[in-house]
Amino acid sequence: MYAYCLFCETQRCQNIADYISINYGYNCLSPKIIQRKWVKGIPVEEKHDWLPGYLFLFLHEPRQIYFDISGIIRYLGEGPLEGRDRTFAEMIYETKGTLGNVFLIQKNGRYIIHDPAWEKLNGRITRIDRERKRCCISYEFDNIVRTVWVGYEIIN
Repeated sequence: MYAYCLFCETQRCQNIADYISINYGYNCLSPKIIQRKWVKGIPVEEKHDWLPGYLFLFLHEPRQIYFDISGIIRYLGEGPLEGRDRTFAEMIYETKGTLGNVFLIQKNGRYIIHDPAWEKLNGRITRIDRERKRCCISYEFDNIVRTVWVGYEIIN
């Protein structure tokens, strides 16, 4: 499988991904993340854009891709993604574009990510909010270290 990344207008990501999937028959995903927040003391999980502006396109064979679609700003890279970016795109594909809560284990008084998707990316916990039961994970994509807050579950 070959993964490509497109950068588009942030408010139109899902619409463009749906348009490409329907009209071209390609698997195109706008990554989402399920984030936990508290409303009146009750935990609520909501789906949000994970990387606003980024779309991931997955093909079975390498191609020169070009879409004449309003809202696409540029293509990232000269061809298919490679290295860490490819690993990141594969995680997006494996999770069908939606990432939920992360599983943590405790070792020597520290929490460590125990989730195959994040382990591939060398994701690491930078902060934990025990009150809201969520953690901040840092990871690298597009040569930029990024962070994201996700809910967590502790397993033994």
